[in-house]
Amino acid sequence: MNPGFGAAELIIIVILALVVVGPKDLPLMMRKAGRFIGQMRAMARDFQNSFDELGREAELAELKKEVEALKKANPVSEVTEELRAAEADLKRSALDKPHPRAAAPAKPALGDEAMLPLDTDASETSKADAEPSATRKDA
Repeated sequence: MNPGFGAAELIIIVILALVVVGPKDLPLMMRKAGRFIGQMRAMARDFQNSFDELGREAELAELKKEVEALKKANPVSEVTEELRAAEADLKRSALDKPHPRAAAPAKPALGDEAMLPLDTDASETSKADAEPSATRKDA
């Protein structure tokens, strides 16, 4: 009940209703008043539920934003991206340079022409130059 109404006030309201409406129509009026109060309570309950639902939807949207932010700020994904970038850099640099533990080409000693890398054009001319001098010595 409403805190403003006590037992004395309710008795006065019932006596006035009896005098104004009459004893014959009083039960019908009380039923209509009860239905009206029930409808008002239902509307107030629906209104309150809609506000509660809006509040839950707002909280849910806020939670979704927080989850998305956490997914984007995932330190594991940042580390994996950095590792992938480092791996790509290493692969690119490995193509440009020989492996550091690979054997370095040996430098030939002076006068050791067999160890020198020969160009295909230069090897043909040096063989041609070497053969006539060999034939001259035989002749």
